[in-house]
Amino acid sequence: METVLFIEDDKALRENFGKILSLNNYYPILAETGEMGLRLAKKILPDLIICDIMLPDIDGYQILKELSQTKETQTIPFIFLTAKAEMEDLRKGMNLGADDYLTKPIKTKEVLQAIRLRLDKKIKVNEMAADIKQDENQQLSIEDSILISSDGKAHSVNLNEIICIISAGVYSNINIINNKVFLVRKLIKEWERILPEKCFIRVHRTAIINTNHIKSIEKSPNHTFRIFLKDFDRAIISSHKFSKRLREKLFQ
Repeated sequence: METVLFIEDDKALRENFGKILSLNNYYPILAETGEMGLRLAKKILPDLIICDIMLPDIDGYQILKELSQTKETQTIPFIFLTAKAEMEDLRKGMNLGADDYLTKPIKTKEVLQAIRLRLDKKIKVNEMAADIKQDENQQLSIEDSILISSDGKAHSVNLNEIICIISAGVYSNINIINNKVFLVRKLIKEWERILPEKCFIRVHRTAIINTNHIKSIEKSPNHTFRIFLKDFDRAIISSHKFSKRLREKLFQ
């Protein structure tokens, strides 16, 4: 039975939703505060989390931010529950890694559809991941393919197709040939650890490039570089911290 953690300070809503989950063959875990929800999420590792944004102690944004920083919890589907759905709030939640938004009052059919959709996508991605080589404890080679999970879909991508990786907080934008971009929940430092050093190099705290896709490089007066990549529409500027590494790799 799949477990759903519901974090909500309204007792009546919390208990009623727990009954709805039970009647639909989910195992409900109920938390009345953000701290309790955070503790239960780390301990139980539920299949999905629904969390109210406004809570009496820590808000839903802080809960999601903390869970996103832990490997065991960062892939748990996370749905925000809110009394308002202003664009600024939606953008903030999505930037932190929320998978969906539901507005109060809860509509049973809508919330059950959202839960099933997120859980089914998670199952599909996990099944496909088992068929693709992606050992994160071992550095990959340029001939390898990896599984990229984006927008609930799984894509097999050969490493040499990757042009560059640009950090977006706890996410990364994976830019590949033919102008395709995938948003993946993975930190830039995690990519740096597994990508082959022969072809991939970090040139900024927010950017990794594939040297096979370099079109040209311009030296700047401040000893940094402007890097132009094939099929990428803007220059990537190296930082001082990583310019020495780039210079040693490409100009010696």
